[in-house]
Amino acid sequence: MNGTASSHPAANGLGVAIIGAVIGGLTTAVYLRKQRHKATILEQSRFANEMDGAMHLAPNATGHDASNNRTSDIDPIEPNKPWQRPWHLVRRVHLHEDVKRRATSSEGEGVPAALKTCSRVVDVDPTAGAAVLENGQVVQGDVMAGADGVHSVFRAKVPGGNIKTNPSGKSAFRFLVSRQAALDDPVTARFAQKSGGLIIWYGGDRRVIISFHKLDFAMQRTTSRAAAGTDGTPPLVRNMIQLLRDLARTAGEMAV
Repeated sequence: MNGTASSHPAANGLGVAIIGAVIGGLTTAVYLRKQRHKATILEQSRFANEMDGAMHLAPNATGHDASNNRTSDIDPIEPNKPWQRPWHLVRRVHLHEDVKRRATSSEGEGVPAALKTCSRVVDVDPTAGAAVLENGQVVQGDVMAGADGVHSVFRAKVPGGNIKTNPSGKSAFRFLVSRQAALDDPVTARFAQKSGGLIIWYGGDRRVIISFHKLDFAMQRTTSRAAAGTDGTPPLVRNMIQLLRDLARTAGEMAV
């Protein structure tokens, strides 16, 4: 379908086209709505398989009300207690569902945002306030906002925004473990008793982060100086394999 669609503003407000309906784009829409602006959110996916996993919302990110009551508070260690706001743990899928509801529901202040899924943006003209979709349709707004991630189409069109990504010097591997499976195994059962909270194991060049919401593991290791293995294995993969071996050995020692 070809043609042009417009994000008509509310009374005395602006029409804003937001590229990307992940948490950043949806949260932007929530606050635009409160200021009586009309947001149109363009999302390339169908939202059929939203990724789950644990997220922590640090105190400098919890001064808003875009999260819901499906969070658990982290009891901070002594140096962090002066923070004025709480530190939350939340499942990503729950946070995403909640900000989407706040942005698009008929309830609440202002005009609900219009969420358009299966709307992949292939080109942007910030000067004209136009986003071109894969099907040829053009969506226009008074203002445009980009929240389309690492491979952003929008960022390259903003003056000074065509910045190349560089390696951080760290690699990461993340996975979920079934709590019930962990409870059923006598070796791991004691690690799965807790249903909330966060634990971090630190090493010289690595760390393992475990969220007890869903036994969500995130493992990070420094890789900037790593060389490829003699078998041609890429440094990132080789480092993750070694990290997993180390974790298995450590877990075995702790279980003895």
